[in-house]
Amino acid sequence: MSELQETYDFLLGPRRISDEIWRKDLRRQELKSCLLPSGITYDKDPVQTSPEDSMARIMAEVDELDGQIDALQRSRAFEILRISRVIDRMDDPREATVLDAYYLGRRSMQEIADHLHYSTRHVYRLRDDGVAKMSQMSIGPVV
Repeated sequence: MSELQETYDFLLGPRRISDEIWRKDLRRQELKSCLLPSGITYDKDPVQTSPEDSMARIMAEVDELDGQIDALQRSRAFEILRISRVIDRMDDPREATVLDAYYLGRRSMQEIADHLHYSTRHVYRLRDDGVAKMSQMSIGPVV
Protein backbone atom coordinates (compact mmCIF):
# COMPACT_ATOMS: atom_id res chain seq x y z
CA MET A 1 0.00 0.00 0.00
CA SER A 2 1.34 3.46 -0.84
CA GLU A 3 2.28 5.97 1.84
CA LEU A 4 -0.39 8.32 0.53
CA GLN A 5 -3.11 5.68 0.85
CA GLU A 6 -1.90 4.79 4.35
CA THR A 7 -2.18 8.47 5.29
CA TYR A 8 -5.74 8.68 4.00
CA ASP A 9 -6.60 5.50 5.93
CA PHE A 10 -5.02 7.02 9.05
CA LEU A 11 -7.01 10.26 8.69
CA LEU A 12 -10.29 8.44 8.03
CA GLY A 13 -9.92 6.14 11.04
CA PRO A 14 -12.21 8.15 13.36
CA ARG A 15 -14.91 8.34 10.66
CA ARG A 16 -14.82 4.59 10.18
CA ILE A 17 -15.10 4.06 13.91
CA SER A 18 -18.03 6.54 14.05
CA ASP A 19 -19.77 4.54 11.33
CA GLU A 20 -19.30 1.36 13.35
CA ILE A 21 -20.64 3.07 16.49
CA TRP A 22 -23.68 4.26 14.56
CA ARG A 23 -24.35 0.78 13.18
CA LYS A 24 -24.14 -0.84 16.61
CA ASP A 25 -26.26 1.92 18.15
CA LEU A 26 -28.99 1.32 15.57
CA ARG A 27 -29.02 -2.37 16.49
CA ARG A 28 -29.03 -1.54 20.20
CA GLN A 29 -31.98 0.85 19.80
CA GLU A 30 -33.97 -1.74 17.87
CA LEU A 31 -33.32 -4.39 20.52
CA LYS A 32 -34.25 -1.95 23.28
CA SER A 33 -37.57 -1.30 21.56
CA CYS A 34 -38.29 -5.02 21.88
CA LEU A 35 -37.98 -4.63 25.65
CA LEU A 36 -40.78 -2.07 25.87
CA PRO A 37 -43.83 -3.04 27.94
CA SER A 38 -45.76 -4.00 24.82
CA GLY A 39 -43.42 -6.97 24.50
CA ILE A 40 -44.31 -8.23 27.97
CA THR A 41 -47.48 -10.23 28.46
CA TYR A 42 -49.10 -10.48 31.88
CA ASP A 43 -51.99 -12.79 31.08
CA LYS A 44 -50.00 -16.02 31.35
CA ASP A 45 -49.21 -18.12 34.38
CA PRO A 46 -45.90 -17.15 36.00
CA VAL A 47 -44.61 -20.65 35.38
CA GLN A 48 -41.51 -20.93 33.30
CA THR A 49 -42.28 -23.16 30.36
CA SER A 50 -39.00 -22.75 28.59
CA PRO A 51 -35.48 -23.10 29.94
CA GLU A 52 -34.60 -19.96 28.02
CA ASP A 53 -35.77 -16.43 28.82
CA SER A 54 -35.87 -14.41 25.61
CA MET A 55 -36.06 -11.06 27.42
CA ALA A 56 -32.92 -11.86 29.37
CA ARG A 57 -31.16 -12.78 26.12
CA ILE A 58 -32.18 -9.47 24.57
CA MET A 59 -31.04 -7.53 27.64
CA ALA A 60 -27.73 -9.37 27.57
CA GLU A 61 -27.25 -8.46 23.90
CA VAL A 62 -28.08 -4.80 24.65
CA ASP A 63 -25.49 -4.83 27.46
CA GLU A 64 -22.94 -6.40 25.11
CA LEU A 65 -23.60 -3.72 22.49
CA ASP A 66 -23.26 -1.01 25.16
CA GLY A 67 -19.83 -2.36 26.03
CA GLN A 68 -18.77 -2.54 22.40
CA ILE A 69 -19.95 1.03 21.77
CA ASP A 70 -18.06 2.30 24.83
CA ALA A 71 -14.88 0.57 23.65
CA LEU A 72 -15.29 2.02 20.15
CA GLN A 73 -15.81 5.52 21.56
CA ARG A 74 -12.58 5.23 23.55
CA SER A 75 -10.80 3.95 20.45
CA ARG A 76 -12.15 6.85 18.39
CA ALA A 77 -10.94 9.36 21.00
CA PHE A 78 -7.46 7.78 20.93
CA GLU A 79 -7.38 7.98 17.11
CA ILE A 80 -8.43 11.65 17.22
CA LEU A 81 -5.57 12.36 19.63
CA ARG A 82 -3.08 10.56 17.38
CA ILE A 83 -4.21 12.48 14.31
CA SER A 84 -4.22 15.79 16.20
CA ARG A 85 -0.64 15.28 17.32
CA VAL A 86 0.51 14.59 13.78
CA ILE A 87 -1.39 17.58 12.39
CA ASP A 88 0.15 19.77 15.11
CA ARG A 89 3.61 18.88 13.77
CA MET A 90 2.82 20.27 10.31
CA ASP A 91 4.67 23.37 9.08
CA ASP A 92 1.81 25.11 7.26
CA PRO A 93 -0.93 26.26 9.65
CA ARG A 94 -3.40 26.67 6.77
CA GLU A 95 -2.98 23.02 5.76
CA ALA A 96 -3.25 21.98 9.41
CA THR A 97 -6.45 23.97 9.82
CA VAL A 98 -8.01 22.42 6.72
CA LEU A 99 -7.00 18.88 7.80
CA ASP A 100 -8.34 19.47 11.31
CA ALA A 101 -11.62 20.90 10.05
CA TYR A 102 -12.17 18.26 7.38
CA TYR A 103 -10.98 15.05 9.05
CA LEU A 104 -11.65 15.79 12.71
CA GLY A 105 -14.29 18.51 12.60
CA ARG A 106 -16.16 16.72 9.79
CA ARG A 107 -16.80 20.01 8.02
CA SER A 108 -17.55 20.18 4.33
CA MET A 109 -15.04 21.80 2.00
CA GLN A 110 -17.56 24.57 1.34
CA GLU A 111 -17.90 25.31 5.07
CA ILE A 112 -14.13 25.41 5.47
CA ALA A 113 -13.73 27.68 2.45
CA ASP A 114 -16.42 30.04 3.71
CA HIS A 115 -14.90 30.20 7.19
CA LEU A 116 -11.35 30.78 5.93
CA HIS A 117 -12.46 33.12 3.12
CA TYR A 118 -10.78 30.94 0.50
CA SER A 119 -12.14 29.44 -2.66
CA THR A 120 -13.28 25.84 -2.44
CA ARG A 121 -10.64 24.92 -5.00
CA HIS A 122 -7.92 26.45 -2.78
CA VAL A 123 -9.19 24.49 0.24
CA TYR A 124 -9.04 21.25 -1.77
CA ARG A 125 -5.48 22.11 -2.78
CA LEU A 126 -4.51 22.82 0.84
CA ARG A 127 -6.03 19.51 1.92
CA ASP A 128 -4.28 17.54 -0.82
CA ASP A 129 -0.94 19.26 -0.16
CA GLY A 130 -1.32 18.65 3.57
CA VAL A 131 -2.08 14.97 3.09
CA ALA A 132 0.87 14.61 0.71
CA LYS A 133 3.22 16.27 3.21
CA MET A 134 1.80 14.19 6.05
CA SER A 135 2.44 11.02 4.07
CA GLN A 136 6.13 11.96 4.04
CA MET A 137 6.16 12.43 7.81
CA SER A 138 6.79 9.62 10.19
CA ILE A 139 3.32 8.98 11.59
CA GLY A 140 4.19 5.85 13.54
CA PRO A 141 2.65 5.11 16.92
CA VAL A 142 2.16 8.70 18.11
CA VAL A 143 0.94 8.57 21.68
